[in-house]
Amino acid sequence: MKIIASDRFWLAVIALWILVISWFHLRTPAEDGHVHLILMQTYFIPVLIAAFRFGVRGGVASALVIGAIFAPHIMLQWTGDFEHNLLAFLTICIFLIIGFFTGLKAQKEIDEKRRYQQAARDLEESLDQLRRQAGELAVLEEQLRLSDRLAVVGELTSSLAHELRNPLGTIRGTVEILNEELPEEARNTEFFQILIKETERMSAVVENYLNFARKQKAPDSIYDIREIVETTGMILASRARRDRVRLRVTLPDRDLPITGDPNDLRQILVNLIMNGLEAMTEPGHIDIAGRIVQPADVSTTFAEDVRDTPVLQLTVTDQGPGISPEAQVQIFQPFFTTKMDGTGLGLSIVKRIADRHHWHIAVTSTEGKGTTFTLSMPIDSSVPAE
Repeated sequence: MKIIASDRFWLAVIALWILVISWFHLRTPAEDGHVHLILMQTYFIPVLIAAFRFGVRGGVASALVIGAIFAPHIMLQWTGDFEHNLLAFLTICIFLIIGFFTGLKAQKEIDEKRRYQQAARDLEESLDQLRRQAGELAVLEEQLRLSDRLAVVGELTSSLAHELRNPLGTIRGTVEILNEELPEEARNTEFFQILIKETERMSAVVENYLNFARKQKAPDSIYDIREIVETTGMILASRARRDRVRLRVTLPDRDLPITGDPNDLRQILVNLIMNGLEAMTEPGHIDIAGRIVQPADVSTTFAEDVRDTPVLQLTVTDQGPGISPEAQVQIFQPFFTTKMDGTGLGLSIVKRIADRHHWHIAVTSTEGKGTTFTLSMPIDSSVPAE
């Protein structure tokens, strides 16, 4: 049985009481029988304390100790008074009886108290479990509500895609006609090629919204991240200049091949850069930077087949007002937005695309200083970019 500090205290009190009484017995002459009888009655106090504190074992053990200490005193200082000595031995027996029955009663109360305490602990654990289950139910309920809203968005995007396909097809057809009729030097201009690519990207974006609620497998193609980043920066440069913001691109001086759909990465970058532009109300700059790290240096786990490949950490950093810690937790959830006229779908699409490719997207922000989005993507240095 484990002895706690309070038990040690009471053991010391009982032992000291017995020793003091026994010392007075030994110091009192045998002829003063009435004094011995009075002193002997005081033995009841440590017996009762031991019984109430430690149960049957405490009461009986203290009675046995008292009997072992006092019996030699009776035998060695035998006065010949049979009744006196018999009363002393009977008193020792009474110590044992009182110690046993008092300890038995106290033990029942101790056991009952322990049962109540155990029941209280079990009840507390049950309450904690109920709280956890209530929290899980709340999360599931929120997910169900979100599923309902996504179903509505699915219907709306289907209708929107149907309405946009025709004008987009017309624009694309017009561009193709122009591509055939314009002189070769006009067709090969950088901005005309951008027009063709962006028209195709608009069609892909419509399809992304159309398929927002269902998972897709990205096409198996290899492209260079550098090209996508630089092209996206060039496309958004005019918008940035209008907002008096400078886009600064800093990437490793090497090819950065990756497998997937280039439109997905482009859509991520457009969303992140546009978020930064909309957040900045003062002139400044947005940094688009990349650095290559090892998988062990990234706080996430990639798929088994790319765990040993280098990782490109692509960051988009603005100088906006920042995002509060509470909002950072929900920033990638569908329909969550901090903008007055925002839809709350931009960053949720970013997260969905990243998850589909098994990339990792994270946000760090300091209110009043700006926000950084970090996209971690495994690259394959052994495969040349197309």
